[in-house]
Amino acid sequence: DRLGVVAYDSEVKVLAPLTPCDDAGRDRLEAAIASLRPGSATNLSGGLITGLDLHREAAPQQRVMLGNTCRTIPDTEVHEWAIEVRFESADDAALVRQVAYTLHESFPQRVVEVCEPPFRVAGRSSESFVASVQLHLKDGRTFDLEHELTFAPPETFRTVSLPLRAAGAPASSTDCGEPREAVVRSTFLFTDGLANVAFRGTKNLCKSARSKLEQLGDSRCAISTFGFGEEHSPELLEQLARLGGGTYSFIEDEDQLAQAFGEALGGLLSTTHQNARLTLTLAPGVELARACTDFPVQVCGDAGGQKVDIELGDLYAEERRDILVHLRIPMAGVLASQGGREVLGRLRGRAFNVRALRSDELAEVKLCLQRSPGLEPGGCHPCVERHRNRFVATEVLKESRRAAKRGHIDEALRLLSAAAEALGSSSLAAAGDQATLSLIADISECMADLRRQESNSATVFKKMTCLQQGHSMQRCANMSATEVYGNSVSRTTKALFKGVK
Repeated sequence: DRLGVVAYDSEVKVLAPLTPCDDAGRDRLEAAIASLRPGSATNLSGGLITGLDLHREAAPQQRVMLGNTCRTIPDTEVHEWAIEVRFESADDAALVRQVAYTLHESFPQRVVEVCEPPFRVAGRSSESFVASVQLHLKDGRTFDLEHELTFAPPETFRTVSLPLRAAGAPASSTDCGEPREAVVRSTFLFTDGLANVAFRGTKNLCKSARSKLEQLGDSRCAISTFGFGEEHSPELLEQLARLGGGTYSFIEDEDQLAQAFGEALGGLLSTTHQNARLTLTLAPGVELARACTDFPVQVCGDAGGQKVDIELGDLYAEERRDILVHLRIPMAGVLASQGGREVLGRLRGRAFNVRALRSDELAEVKLCLQRSPGLEPGGCHPCVERHRNRFVATEVLKESRRAAKRGHIDEALRLLSAAAEALGSSSLAAAGDQATLSLIADISECMADLRRQESNSATVFKKMTCLQQGHSMQRCANMSATEVYGNSVSRTTKALFKGVK
């Protein structure tokens, strides 16, 4: 195991690079943590990007040159220039699908896409400007760069190191002797305030984090976020955590800090699979109406045959993922049948087993439909109804939080009340299903909190964000209501940290 520490206020400092957790390493890490002091501002973007950069140590890098050539037209103040991305070898250049340049707004064609070497855009101007440069690789990754046009002939170039081959390279060994894909990496981001230095808005911060994660390639890590008190943005921290496949934890007071950290660390230590994915291949005529999940979903094809990919990320021991899908199916007699049942499609699962160091694939499962003309509409399998209820709760927590943030507390209460009534009328609630009753209790508690804190709802928003995320991901998020999704390791680790300050 290795641990690094980054401190940030108005400045960002690496107090410890990734350090082995042996006796000598622990001494260095303890000294680094003991040196922490309160600061002035919150350069959250700088702290996060620097923390992510610690994972780049083992990532293979290729050198890319970005810059421009220039020639001044005689007897004028106009310059002919060409901005270009250069590569050290033709093999490196062959990894690039296109380079997109975004020029100054005064140019008639602001965005220029170049799809083959030389990756160059040329023009004339009398004033310098900053061009945005996006490298789109053939494996789907994107790198965001910038170049300030320089009128210093004959040329001005700088070198940027990027993991161009990371995603497509075969797994190689780290200095620990493990294939890189089997290494569990994570960044824990702690903050008690709003970002007020460098990138500040949620959109820009997430864009910056996404670009940095892409650059990590095979050394990509998860991101989990921890927000202390009331002076932080739950929306930002939740989106960063979702982007990184981690969790956001709201910490009301310092007594919760160690337990929240222990819970998240315990889950991380119990990681069994990485990059889990479900692939649903639908029969011709069957269409996906909706995937009831917040996990990334990609759909390709049409009514002649759709393929649905759902990215589940990393899985901890004892975890499960239940994904509901709504399908549009044709009338009876259209689909192929097997044993009197119509085949809707095929389901496959795939993930990398970090303990066995191999890819695990689930045996293909056929999804079949047996029509029963005399069946009363509305009947539902208890397992399906349970997770439909979970999805209803997840959606209403999201929608009501948005309404309350706009100052529409009455609308938020109406949404929550309607959802509580809908869940209460389900057959599972009538049968005393604990999962459904717990969801109703969560919604009722949010309603009570909103009524009590109508004039200051900051704490309620953070609780609602954690609940919505926990139920959506089926993962514990430092809330008693989400502990049901924890495993034995996270519970044990959380208990070990109880009382630690």
